[in-house]
Amino acid sequence: MSEQLQQAYNALMVKAPGAAFQKARALYLNKYPLPQADGSAPLRLYVCDEQLEESIQPANDGDPNHRLAILRSRPGQLAVVHWQHPDAPEPEQLRRYLQDTWSLNPDELEIEVLSTPWFREGGHQSRFAAPTGLGWQQQTLLTLKEEK
Repeated sequence: MSEQLQQAYNALMVKAPGAAFQKARALYLNKYPLPQADGSAPLRLYVCDEQLEESIQPANDGDPNHRLAILRSRPGQLAVVHWQHPDAPEPEQLRRYLQDTWSLNPDELEIEVLSTPWFREGGHQSRFAAPTGLGWQQQTLLTLKEEK
């Protein structure tokens, strides 16, 4: 997995609505692509099938009333969208985009071409499984005082 892809995923997740707001979060991920150097490029990469995991663990600070709330996010798939174009990009254009923008090897990806356009007719979409290890984690310290 590339550093560019991980950094872009982190940047997208930092701005995403909280996990408690499922509809708002889903709309956000459908509307906003992963940030890339050329924001006006004809190809854009979106997160699909986000997997969220929430857990609460004891904090390692020695205080029995402290807990860590941990949110982990991982995309199930990524969608390459040929922005505002109903047709698939040329194979070489897709190959260059994945290699040059995201340092991904297209030969290692099983790219599935979908017949349905991206969210709200955003353009032709092709999907592939997110690279192993692509994810984001947020931790929040909870200071709970138990009543006796």
